[in-house]
Amino acid sequence: MTKRIISIFMIATIFMSSLVNSVSAMGNGTEGDLPWMNTELSAEERTELLLDEMTMEQKIQQIAISRFNENDTGETVVIDRGGSSKYMNGEFAPQGTLPECEWQDTGRQIRGIEELGIPTIRMTNGGTGVKGGSCGNDPEATGLPSTLAMGATFNHELNYEAGRILGEETRAFAHHVMLGPGMNLVRHPYNGRNYEYFSEDPYLTGILATEQVKGIQGQGVQAQLKHLAGNEQETERWTMGVQVPSQAMNELYMLPFEMTVKDADPASVMCSFPDVNGTYACDSSELLQNALRDNWGFDGYVMSDRRAIHDTVAAIKAGTNVELDWAPQYYTQEKVQEALDSELVTEDDIDNLLRPRYIKMIEFNHMDEPFDKFLPEIVDPMVNGASARKMAEEGSVLLKNDDGFLPLDGEKKSIALIGVEWFAGEAKMSPRSIRDNNDNVVTPYTVTPQEGLENVIEELGYDNEVTYNDGRDPEAAAELAAESDVVLLMIGDNPHETADRDTLGFPAIDIDEHGDREDWVEQEPLIDAVLEANAENTAVVLKTSGTVLMPWLDEVPAVLQAWFPGMEDGNAVANLLYGKVNPSGKLPMTFGATEREAAYETEEQYPGTRQDTGKVGGPGPYGDGSDQLIAQYTEGLEMGYRWYEGNDEEPLFPFGYGLSYTTFEYDDLKVKKLRGEGKGNKGSLSGIEVSFTITNTGDVAGKEAAQVYLTLPDEAGQPAKRLVNFEKVELDPGESERVTLQINHADSNHPFSYFVPEEPDNLANWADGEWETADGKYRVHVGGSSADTLLEKDVPLKLSKDNSKAKGKGNSRK
Repeated sequence: MTKRIISIFMIATIFMSSLVNSVSAMGNGTEGDLPWMNTELSAEERTELLLDEMTMEQKIQQIAISRFNENDTGETVVIDRGGSSKYMNGEFAPQGTLPECEWQDTGRQIRGIEELGIPTIRMTNGGTGVKGGSCGNDPEATGLPSTLAMGATFNHELNYEAGRILGEETRAFAHHVMLGPGMNLVRHPYNGRNYEYFSEDPYLTGILATEQVKGIQGQGVQAQLKHLAGNEQETERWTMGVQVPSQAMNELYMLPFEMTVKDADPASVMCSFPDVNGTYACDSSELLQNALRDNWGFDGYVMSDRRAIHDTVAAIKAGTNVELDWAPQYYTQEKVQEALDSELVTEDDIDNLLRPRYIKMIEFNHMDEPFDKFLPEIVDPMVNGASARKMAEEGSVLLKNDDGFLPLDGEKKSIALIGVEWFAGEAKMSPRSIRDNNDNVVTPYTVTPQEGLENVIEELGYDNEVTYNDGRDPEAAAELAAESDVVLLMIGDNPHETADRDTLGFPAIDIDEHGDREDWVEQEPLIDAVLEANAENTAVVLKTSGTVLMPWLDEVPAVLQAWFPGMEDGNAVANLLYGKVNPSGKLPMTFGATEREAAYETEEQYPGTRQDTGKVGGPGPYGDGSDQLIAQYTEGLEMGYRWYEGNDEEPLFPFGYGLSYTTFEYDDLKVKKLRGEGKGNKGSLSGIEVSFTITNTGDVAGKEAAQVYLTLPDEAGQPAKRLVNFEKVELDPGESERVTLQINHADSNHPFSYFVPEEPDNLANWADGEWETADGKYRVHVGGSSADTLLEKDVPLKLSKDNSKAKGKGNSRK
C-alpha cells in the first residue's frame, strides 16, 4: 500500500511539474501551445509532452521515410509508391524548407510537421564521404580512403579525424544523420561491400568504429551503425538467410556493435537485410530487444535497411523505429492502423518507436535549431584533404620489398606508369553506387597517380620522367615496360553494392561504361604482358577491396596494397613509393592463398545453399520464388586469422602484417596484474597491464603498430589467440619507446571471457546466454602481426565473475 501511495504521489508530482513547465514555457521563448519546445525541460519530459499532443495519423507518418521535395514555396511534394505526386499544402509540411536542396528520389528523410515544431530530418549515406543524401545536388566533400584502409592504419586518432570530417561535412550539407560507419566483419573476400568495413577482427573494428562515431557525433550529427547483423555478403541480400552459431554470433559478428554501443553512445543503428537464424533482422526481437537493448543498454533508435522489413507487427514489436524505403511498405497508415484496430499492436508500441528518436533529436539540438541552409563555409577542403592524404599513407600496406627495391631513389630515370585509367590514370576512390561505374564522392579536387609522382619528383629534386600507358593495348604497355628503368603497375578490382565479387583475380574494367565488351580493358593479359617484359623492375600497386590472388608474386620485387586511397591517391602513393613517407599500414584482413579456404572453403559457407524454409528466395527485394539461399557459418569461431592459426595453415599474408622501410625490435615483455577497489593485494583482480619496449633498429624514422593478443585457458574452447589491444608508435632511427597497455576485465570487448549460450543448438535464441571467464593460465602475445608475436608470457589469473558483466568503457592506453 505504501509503494502504491508513493507511486500515485510521484505521478501527481510529474503531472504538476509538466503543467507548471507548460505554463512557464509561454514566458520562456516558446509558444504557449508547444510546451515541448521549452528548452529548460529534459529531453525525456519534452518528448512525453509531444507524444501526448500528436494524433495517431501524425505518429504513423513519423515512423517512416518519405519521398518528397522541399521547395522554396513552402509546399511539400509527396511522391507515392507509384511515382505520382501531389501537393500537400500545410498538412505535414516540413518545418522550414531547404531552398538549395534539389529533388532526390532516394527517400532519405523523415518529413517534418510544422504545426508541432518537428523539423524534417535529412540523412546522408556514410562511409568514405558525404554523398547520396536527401538532396540530389551532392555537395563537394572529402574523398576519404576506403574503410578497410582506415582499418589498416591501426590508428585511433586518424579514425576519429575521419569521423570529424564526415560529421562536419554532413552538417555543412544541412543533414542530421550520417548513415555509417559500416561495421560488418570481413568474413570472406568475395563480399561486394568489404571496402565499407574495417576488418575481419571484432576488436579492431569496434575500437576504430567507436572513434569514428565519436568524431561524427562531436560535430552535432547523429551516427548510425550498420548493418546489424549477419550482413557479410551481397548475393541475394534481400532474401538470403544466415545460420550463425550462438557463440560466433556473440563473440565475433555482434561484438563490434556491442563495443561501439557501449563506448560511443551512437544515436542510431540500422538493422540488416538477412534472415538471421530464422527471423529477418528488422523483425527480430532477439536481435533488437534481447541483444541490442536489454543486453547492451542501447537507448537510441533503429532504422531498417531499404526493403528489410518483412512484417508490420513483428517489426513494431521488435523495435524497428523507422522504416527506410522509397516510400513506406509496411509502416503505411493503412497497415499500422489495421494492426492497431486488431489490437496486435497498441498506441504504446507506436510511442515506443517515436520516443528514442525524439529524445536523440532534442539531445542533438535538432528539434530547436533545424538545419535550414547549407554551410559550406565551415569546411576547409585543404585541411580535410591533408588529413585524407595522411589516412591513405598510413593505411597502405607494404606487402613485399625484396632487396630494398623501394623506396625509389631517383637514380633510375625512366618511370613507366601502367594500368587501367581507374587505377593508374585517376584518383581511385571508394565506389558509391549499386553499379560498377566508378561513381563516387564529388570532391573539391583529386590528385592522379602521375600528378602525385611528378609532385614528389619535383620536391625531391630528381630527374625522373613518368610515362603513362592506360593498358588498352597490352603490347604497347609491354614495350613501354621493357624500355623503362622502373615499372609501376597499378591494378585493382571493381566491387559494388548488391553484388559480390566473382573472382579474386583482376577483372576486366568497362572504362567507357557503355557495356560494350570491346570497350573493356582486360587486366590479366595486361599483367602478364608487362611482367613478361620487365618483372624484375616492377613494383605492383594494388588498389583493391581486399584479398587478391597473386600467382606472379615471386616474380616482382615489391608490392604495395593501397586499397582505394581516395582523392589524395596520387600524392599518398607517390610519397610512399619515393620514401617521403615510410609505410606503416597493417593488414586488417588475412590474405588467403586460394579461391576457397577458411570461412569460404565450401559452398555451404559461402554463398550458401538453397533450403526449403517456407520463405521466398532469389535476387531482388521480392525474390523469384525459388527456395531461400542460406549461408551456414559452420566455421564457428574459426574465421579470419583464427582459422589459419587453429588449423595450422599458412596464409599468403597474415592479419596484422605490414613491412616498413626500417626494422623494429620488440623486447622486455612484462605483465602486471591489476586490482580494483581495496588496498594492496586485497582488491579484486580487474585485468592486466602489458608493457614492452619497441626499438627502431633501422636507418629511417617509421611507425609500428604493435599488437597484443591473448590466449584464453583451454576451458574457453577458443581456436586461437585474439587481438585485445594495439598501439601505433613513431620512432626515429635507434630510438626506443616503452609501451604500456591495459586490458581490463570490464572492457566492452570481454577480453578474458567467452560466450556460453543457454541452448547451443537453438539458433532462434542465440542471444540467450552468459559471458563466462575461466580461471587458469592466460598467455599474452606481443608482436607485429598475428603470426609474428615473438614476445610471449604466461600469467595465471582468477578474475572476479562480477567484472565480466560490467559495462566497460573501452581499452585504455597509457
